[in-house]
Amino acid sequence: MAGFYESFTSTRTTEPDFGSLVAQLRALDATAGVIHDAGTQIYRIKKNSAWTNPQRTAAQNAIDAAPAVTSQLVAQSEIDGMSIFQKAILLTLLDEINRLRTQPTTTFTTISPATAIAAVRTKAGTL
Repeated sequence: MAGFYESFTSTRTTEPDFGSLVAQLRALDATAGVIHDAGTQIYRIKKNSAWTNPQRTAAQNAIDAAPAVTSQLVAQSEIDGMSIFQKAILLTLLDEINRLRTQPTTTFTTISPATAIAAVRTKAGTL
């Protein structure tokens, strides 16, 4: 499918948080995508329909106002993109931690690898 590209130049001195920038651009147009080489001030944005002047202004504002990339924002973006497999493992471990917290004086039997894998498979089925 052909797209409509527009180039933007920003005077910002920090790299934008890519996840935040894409979210702002997708609020403008759900088909928007951005290409940007770190260390440059040029941003190429593609969308499936022709650009209007208000959209150009909104895209420029999104580029200029996007929060600067931080380790915290990168981590949050990675968490948002976790696979179901990763979420299932994490949430199964959390279930076990919560079980231990509610019964601190109980002695538990060892969990076998097969039981642990079955618990993760079951949890994945709920996500």
